[in-house]
Order: sequence, then structure tokens, then C-alpha cells
Amino acid sequence: MLQIEMLSSKALKGSLLAAYERGDRNVSVTRLHQIATLYNVPVSELLPDEDETPPEPPVPPRLVVDLHRLRALSTRQGAILARHVLELQQQRSDFNGDVITFRADDLDRLAAEYRTTPEMLARTLQEWGVFRATSEAEPRPPVTGATPGPDQPPD
Repeated sequence: MLQIEMLSSKALKGSLLAAYERGDRNVSVTRLHQIATLYNVPVSELLPDEDETPPEPPVPPRLVVDLHRLRALSTRQGAILARHVLELQQQRSDFNGDVITFRADDLDRLAAEYRTTPEMLARTLQEWGVFRATSEAEPRPPVTGATPGPDQPPD
């Protein structure tokens, strides 16, 4: 790894290249060109063939976020997610549960805030442990006198 740093005059780090190889980070066109120049190969040599690229697993249409697990995250790690959850709770008037359901469009908006794809964000949130398996999400009884919201079927 030190060789990479020395060859690139410290412009590239070995750990960064490893993250690109694992697919943990997206590489920019500029950075891809720097790497190709470093190895003296055409950029196309660094790109996978179309049939080699495994598709991202599809994001389920709804993901259940455990609010207790969310609160256990460090502030630095969960600040954007916590803010997004609060906005969803306000929009849905849903303050009486241990979970909140993310729909595909919720995940799209949150992914934009994190500057990543919904698939990568779903993977990251899974690694953080904030998702609850949908079988764990027990139905919540309606609050007495409350009007049914979009997540709550009418009586």
C-alpha cells in the first residue's frame, strides 16, 4: 500500500484503492483516470465488462427502521437519519411507535442527502443495525380518537 502512495506522490492511498475494488466507494472519472495513468493502462482496462458487473440487489419496497436502534447510534453517524425520521414522523403524525416504515421514495430522498444510491444506503443502514426484520414489526393499535394516517388502516 505504501508503494501506491509513493508512486502516486501521495495522491492515492492503498486503502482507497481497496475500497474501490470492494465496491465500498464509487470512483470518480477523474480519479479513475489518475489510477489508469499510475498503472499505465487505458481507463477501459480498469472498468468491468458489462456482463461482469453484478446487479445491486433490489431494495425492498418498504424498510422498517427500529427507532430504539436509531437512538443508539452515535450523533455523528445517525444525525441525518434521525432528522429524516423526525420529518417523516411529522408528515405522517406518527409519534407513537417503536418503528417507522421507509418507503422507496423515502429511501431515495435520504440517499440523496447522504450522496449515495438507495441500494448503498440500504446496505449501510443494515450494517448499522437500524433495520428491523419486517416479521418483527408488530401492528400497532390505533391511538384512541386519532384519524387513520397513511400507515394505519381505517377501523
